[in-house]
Amino acid sequence: MKQVKYLLIGGGLASFHAAKMLRRNDPDGSILMVSEEDLPPYDRPPLSKEILRGERTPEEVVYESAAKLAEQSIDLALGTRVERLDPAAKTVTLSDGETVTYEKALIATGGRPIRLPVPGADLAGVHYLRDAADAIAISKDATPGSRAVIIGGGFIGIESAASLSQRGVTVTVIEALPHIWARFCDETLAGFFQGHCADQGISFLTSEMVAEIKGDDRVRSVVTKSGQTIECDFVCIGIGIVPNVELAEEAGLTVDNGIVVDEHLRTSDPDIYAAGDVINYYDTVFAKRRRVEHWGHAEYAGQVAAQNMAGGDAAYDFLSYVWSDIYDLRIEFAGDESERDQVLVRGRPGEGPFTVFYLKEGVLTAYFAINTQPRDFAAYRQLIRRKIDLRGREAELVDPESNTRDLLR
Repeated sequence: MKQVKYLLIGGGLASFHAAKMLRRNDPDGSILMVSEEDLPPYDRPPLSKEILRGERTPEEVVYESAAKLAEQSIDLALGTRVERLDPAAKTVTLSDGETVTYEKALIATGGRPIRLPVPGADLAGVHYLRDAADAIAISKDATPGSRAVIIGGGFIGIESAASLSQRGVTVTVIEALPHIWARFCDETLAGFFQGHCADQGISFLTSEMVAEIKGDDRVRSVVTKSGQTIECDFVCIGIGIVPNVELAEEAGLTVDNGIVVDEHLRTSDPDIYAAGDVINYYDTVFAKRRRVEHWGHAEYAGQVAAQNMAGGDAAYDFLSYVWSDIYDLRIEFAGDESERDQVLVRGRPGEGPFTVFYLKEGVLTAYFAINTQPRDFAAYRQLIRRKIDLRGREAELVDPESNTRDLLR
């Protein structure tokens, strides 16, 4: 039986930053990270960008090699699954049969793609994009002149569509809702991005659902519920993820749209913490519980959980944000776009940099910046955090010549 002080379940961004923070706060405590993947922790945003475009390999986006982590006494169990967690005994059973005891544990198991429940979804050439192996498989199919259907017009779907089109692939995006990015974008902003992608050759079918994926030995076409048939050589499905809560649930931990944690990222067991996409946490900025799937959130949550596992008393207090690059558009988003009753725009879409502001009762709740200089981002975030009432100052907010920091006064 192996004994460790800190057990990290999951090998992604949250676990990596937790391991680094643990080592910083506890130079001597033993650390074991258990990951189902064969690679050490790596950066996932490039999966739908550089790796899909064939510009980088997964090995090139690994944060630190296994050897480098070993030098810091951070042990890895790669290609290994935690089959059972027993909080009472403080043990886990691994897929290789080994039992590990721990003093403190972190669950950072992330999520898995939602499977599309239609005939033919299991054909060869039908892909989901979640890990490095998925990205490599898609990249191999993405030969110049090939045809791809992307099912789902969210961030992953549009990033993938853009990368594939840059490889010379003919791309059609099918989205069930009236416009892309419907979860976090208003119709006008989404229309700008959709139009920009259409100008690069991507075709869109919105308010449309897939009825069947057809093929023999592999996918040959996609049939929509309205009866349209789109011939294709491969398919990428990106309709969201579900959190991997089964291990926690079977262990008796509280689960509700993710593993429920307190402000210190402790689960219902005081010696087990959780971080990343899998957690249901209390967002102090918006005073409500949320589960988000953002890079910055995973990094920060892993660090906060680790500080507390090592005896600290840090509380989660983070304004979530997202960034992306789609063709020549650099995007930054922060806040909670669901909290809005007013939308304002600084600049002119299609004529240069612009920022879309979401407000509720005069208070900024989120912003969506496109090709904007980052110097204003800190001011926007302070406006959100401090809940400054901007009623009567809307013209100043949207004036590209104004100094946004003046709004903080």
